[in-house]
Amino acid sequence: MEFHSKYEKRYNDVVYEIITRKYKNLFFSKHQSRLEISGSIHYFFNDGLHNANDFYVEDCIETIYCIQNLFNLDLEKCFLVNLEYGVNILPSIPISKLILNLIYHERHPFIRSTEHNEYRISRNSKYKQVKAYAKGVQFPQFCNPNTFRFEVKTGQAKFIKKLGILTLKGLTNPDNYNALLISLLKEWNNVLLFDKSRCTDDKFLSTHFWEETILAKNRNKFCLQKKLYYKKLGADNLHTSIRNIIERKTKYLKSVHIPTIIEVETAQVKILF
Repeated sequence: MEFHSKYEKRYNDVVYEIITRKYKNLFFSKHQSRLEISGSIHYFFNDGLHNANDFYVEDCIETIYCIQNLFNLDLEKCFLVNLEYGVNILPSIPISKLILNLIYHERHPFIRSTEHNEYRISRNSKYKQVKAYAKGVQFPQFCNPNTFRFEVKTGQAKFIKKLGILTLKGLTNPDNYNALLISLLKEWNNVLLFDKSRCTDDKFLSTHFWEETILAKNRNKFCLQKKLYYKKLGADNLHTSIRNIIERKTKYLKSVHIPTIIEVETAQVKILF
């Protein structure tokens, strides 16, 4: 492992030294009584180069075991702190149009990133974030240029606990990935997507209208209007089409990209610094 950084942190008037080393794309930070490991398992699978290809559940599990063997980790003592999981799909429309028409996740607006135009993030809370972007812009040499990435980033461990996955050991059980798949579909269901290919009331394509529903005294107005909007679009609308693609990709091709990024902490300090 190569040296990455060293800094001091004060806690209860005691100064502790924190040393971080790097192996491929994984970062190992040695604290006083624990070791923190962060980085992308998907990147690690690709020698730290990218995470643009399909990353099968089987690949993820094998990569976790590879990391375990390399660093002699006890997976049951590696507790998950944060987790990112998502899926890459090929939508039926140009990726630029899809990204442009992502408006809300739940009651929170999708915000354009400063990185590039075809990237959106909805910062719901400290609890979780939802990201949607053109993976082909990030890694054009490794995937189809029209590849759409939809992912969830947990902000607190209690969100992970709701998924029923507490440690890296839990991510070696194929059955546990069902909870992540269900979570992805649930978060996509919470997306408001403008579908301009269908004739509907003009108000439904107005961001001002949706802002008014959020500010209305009736807190259910936004959800009720969103439900009505999708009903008027018909069963084969764009939002439903993408949901079906996500479900098919994860269920039949078994290529749900889980996890892309992990952050764990463990009481083990076996790695030489």
